[in-house]
Amino acid sequence: MDHDGAERGIPFRLIVPRVALARVGSVQLSVGATMIYPVDVTVEYGNGERSRGLAVAGILAPIKMLLALPHFFVLALVQFGAFIAGYFGFWVIAFTGKLSPGIARFVHNSLGWNVRITAWFGSLRDEYPAFALEQPEYQARVVITEPTLERSRGLAVAGIIWFLKGLLLIPHVIVLYFVGIAAAIAGYIAYWVIAITGVYPDGIFNFVVGALRWSTRTSAWLLSLTDEYPPFALRA
Repeated sequence: MDHDGAERGIPFRLIVPRVALARVGSVQLSVGATMIYPVDVTVEYGNGERSRGLAVAGILAPIKMLLALPHFFVLALVQFGAFIAGYFGFWVIAFTGKLSPGIARFVHNSLGWNVRITAWFGSLRDEYPAFALEQPEYQARVVITEPTLERSRGLAVAGIIWFLKGLLLIPHVIVLYFVGIAAAIAGYIAYWVIAITGVYPDGIFNFVVGALRWSTRTSAWLLSLTDEYPPFALRA
């Protein structure tokens, strides 16, 4: 994983050209080229130094949870709104073939907020996040490189009949359950390492960020930020 992060820019932009693509259903396959998935999570590692005090607060989990509680409360409301907006977006796509830019931006920003508070809680970053949908200067972000707002009407109808699109994600949900447990254990170990050394181990960092990336991609696909089925992968 590249520890340097990525510039956010506008929410939807094409960074890497896609060459020789074949479309099978809603999944794009690359022929003779490396596929770049259009949803990514980047967290800047920097020199790896992290706050010992915040790591100790993480070891004593209720303390750090108490500090994050205002975010968790507000974010729960924001995410509920994002799912309502996403469901409305299914209807817009079903009729027009395109996702509304406003809905796309709101859903994107709600995912970004979740990534920021998760990164802080897990000591991936030490800076306490702002209570804002957008915080482009924060070094944990969701980058979307989908070049168009055109979306599959078929997947939108599957989203309207909510459980149909959800069924397609069951394999991810099963695997992510175990990945999430492993990431939580690895993150807790990282608290202890930081408390002793002041440095977040880069191997654990990459794994925890990868788990966050995977989870975020499934949410992005479910809410139509992209039609490309997410890979079973931690990597960028």
